[in-house]
Amino acid sequence: MSDAPAAPVTENGVPPAEVVEEAPGFKVFVGNLAYSTTDEGLKAFFAPVESDILSAQVIMRGTRSAGYGFVALKSAEAAQKAVDALNAKDLDERPIIVEIAKPAELKDQERKEKKARRRPGRRGAKAVPGEVTDAEANGEPVKADDVVPAEGDAEKPKKKKKKSTKKPKAEGEADAAPADGEAAKQPRKKRAPRPPRAAGEEPVGEPSQTVLFVANLGFNVDDAGLTALFTDAGIKVNSARIVRRRWGRPRKSKGYGFVDVGDEAEQKKAIEALEGKEVGGRPIAVKIAVNAQVEEEEKAEAEAAADKEATPEVTIVAS
Repeated sequence: MSDAPAAPVTENGVPPAEVVEEAPGFKVFVGNLAYSTTDEGLKAFFAPVESDILSAQVIMRGTRSAGYGFVALKSAEAAQKAVDALNAKDLDERPIIVEIAKPAELKDQERKEKKARRRPGRRGAKAVPGEVTDAEANGEPVKADDVVPAEGDAEKPKKKKKKSTKKPKAEGEADAAPADGEAAKQPRKKRAPRPPRAAGEEPVGEPSQTVLFVANLGFNVDDAGLTALFTDAGIKVNSARIVRRRWGRPRKSKGYGFVDVGDEAEQKKAIEALEGKEVGGRPIAVKIAVNAQVEEEEKAEAEAAADKEATPEVTIVAS
């Protein structure tokens, strides 16, 4: 296990920039450096004043360049010459900022003035991750007392919940009527399941004198298609209805339906013409319906329609 001390980490999870030691001579600030630029590359960039260079240093944040550095020169004339010759020139494919580093007294004064006119709600010396603060730009460590907390950053007290002013209902008191436009929510009554009829067993009841039962229809046949099936065969049709499942949107066909042809003569004629006829690759069955069966299906259809009215469709809008 290593005994080396852990590297300090700032609040944003980024190691602090390396502190620049004051070097003798006249300092020049170099900004907008590429992350790949090294001390040697920075020194080589200052070739026009190579003989006057005392030191060249790229500031590091942890193991990565902070994007700026400083070059110390022997004289003010050499520093100004470097600024004139190198400012806005390209280094490692980036236009470089070269300017005279500000004296410590001037930096302190500017920092105080900036604090005085700082807008409420802004944090002081804290920079957005990846952003260079003024202190870092000048090679100084960030002090804790330079940080000015934003107004409203303090923890806000939680709002107290308002107590319900609803009075308890007196014993025997009737429930209040729902407000206008507010539907009273009542539990839906479940319909008792109908016992299934055994396969091949005929429905029990009185035969209808006008209605026919049509089975083995394709699931894509609708009321209009069922009507057309009979009228094309020359059968008079008063009404035709495909029986559909109670639930689902849309409600799917059960594969059978009822056709009212008006009288027994038309019933007989329809059976002779359509019994066993292939419709959509299926041999359909056409029989005289039983009144009890017709009434039961009509009741189920009415209940399904009532359920549809009680449960409005929900339209989903993409956000």
